[in-house]
Amino acid sequence: MGFAVIYRWTVAEEYHDAFRDRWRRGTLHLREHGSLGSCLTRDETGAFVAIALWPSEAARAAAFVDASLDEPWPPVERFEEIRLRVEDDLWVSSPLPKA
Repeated sequence: MGFAVIYRWTVAEEYHDAFRDRWRRGTLHLREHGSLGSCLTRDETGAFVAIALWPSEAARAAAFVDASLDEPWPPVERFEEIRLRVEDDLWVSSPLPKA
């Protein structure tokens, strides 16, 4: 039915803007290679958390092979990703107001 991945990073305050900019460029680039997009959020500790959606785990693997974006990331601490198999998808399309 689909595949989702949760990513989590801690980023020093002075790198927040650079991190968000790099995340946006990387996410848009991966959308050109099969990603269904991602949502970047912040948790209660201030860590950045992204939920990325993919049609399948195979599509994600292929996108990362095909989509080389060799731009460096700002200094971050990246935590182990959480991989999820979608069981029931009740998301609506773009329910959030645009920033």
